[in-house]
Amino acid sequence: MRPITFLVAMTTVVVILSSANATIGGWEWEPIKNLKDEHVKEIAKYAVEAYNMISNSFPIQLVKVEKGKIRYAGGTNYKLVVAAVVPETGNMVKLYETIVRENIFNAKKVVYFRPLFKSAPIIKN
Repeated sequence: MRPITFLVAMTTVVVILSSANATIGGWEWEPIKNLKDEHVKEIAKYAVEAYNMISNSFPIQLVKVEKGKIRYAGGTNYKLVVAAVVPETGNMVKLYETIVRENIFNAKKVVYFRPLFKSAPIIKN
């Protein structure tokens, strides 16, 4: 096979596989249908606990998961908006956005955790 023919064939295969993976649950975020699911709550709680371990301010407490998306790519990725309170400051509710990656062995890692509106410590790995 001539090099140019081989290059065209390989490019075609890559394009086809990439588009198939993107449409079959590959790289697209999908809404989480049940935000009250126990596993979703566990993921949110894990993110809040990780935030509290590195935060230099008062610890926050999870109230609920407000929004969520999920993506299956090399494990499961959860993109959540969580409501949390800081009891020491009058129980004001603040919203935070986080992405947590969970692998096939259920090991979790917080990719990032950040406030949506006010300044606070940010986890970014």
